[in-house]
Amino acid sequence: MTRVKDTSSISGMCPICLYDCPVLCQISLAAFRGREAIYPIPKYFGYSTAGALKDFGLDWSHFNIHATLRGAEGIDPDPDKAIFPAASTETVVGGIPLKLPVLIGAYGSTDVARLNWDGLAVGAAISGIGIIVGENVCGVDPESQITNGKVTYSKELERRVNTFRKFWDGKYGDIIVQTNVEDQRLGVDVYAISKLEVNCIERKWGQGAKAIGGEIRVRDLQRAIRLKKRGYVVIPDPEDPEVQEAFKQKLFDSFERHSRVGMPTEKDTIEDVEWLRKQGAKKVSLKTGAYRPADVAFTLKVASEARFDYVTFDGAGGGTGMSPVPMMDEMGIP
Repeated sequence: MTRVKDTSSISGMCPICLYDCPVLCQISLAAFRGREAIYPIPKYFGYSTAGALKDFGLDWSHFNIHATLRGAEGIDPDPDKAIFPAASTETVVGGIPLKLPVLIGAYGSTDVARLNWDGLAVGAAISGIGIIVGENVCGVDPESQITNGKVTYSKELERRVNTFRKFWDGKYGDIIVQTNVEDQRLGVDVYAISKLEVNCIERKWGQGAKAIGGEIRVRDLQRAIRLKKRGYVVIPDPEDPEVQEAFKQKLFDSFERHSRVGMPTEKDTIEDVEWLRKQGAKKVSLKTGAYRPADVAFTLKVASEARFDYVTFDGAGGGTGMSPVPMMDEMGIP
């Protein structure tokens, strides 16, 4: 929020920045709260989604669908046959039939995803579209059972899969489980395929909201320690006695859990897709962020060589988690 609506597109500042301005804009908020202002308002984490305010100059609102006057596609050009009820919105993505050309993805370990999963999953199943379980669900689940570094049970992942399948017709759409670096180390893919009979596994190379690994905010010390022991990067270090004392004294009220960024190679990716299919995955997809053109070219080349069933490019501009405001505004392709 700013004092005036007509701000500078370069800086986001008002034309005249007043010393005694009553409005707490992003710049003044950063001056008061420091690095806390990197993220959207922390207290709303888990109960909000975030979006970029930047005017990118060109976005989807600038495109219109052009209709045609003559002929018809997929039906006889007959006024009595080419009527609205006869129109079909069905399509196939990566061998998955969909009633609508829509995939909902990917809702991972964030609280907003967990709290709203029932509506999303049931709606997807009824609509005959796909939905993706995002990263870190097993790792963040407090009731997960991990043996020798591998997940053997996750109540939350099981709930998410079963919620979709309770209303699924078994034909249109499907539920896809996404895995990142930590998920692969925990064996989430094998667990999802072997125990939950998931058909589709999605590898994650990145996301458009911030072009980096997933982040969540943790407000419980013991939970932060558990996440660190499960292999996550937790800031500040919850096992440091001085940090623990500062947390107990309420000098800060939450930890940041960060996921690692994968560093894919062509050889490893091809071998990984082959390995997943041997484990029983019927479909293997890839999700990546809105990176620079050279990375897009690399992604498409490797995806073709590895024979992914489909590739998702995640556009920049928003997210359900803890996407840093500057990265939502200033990184990626809208």
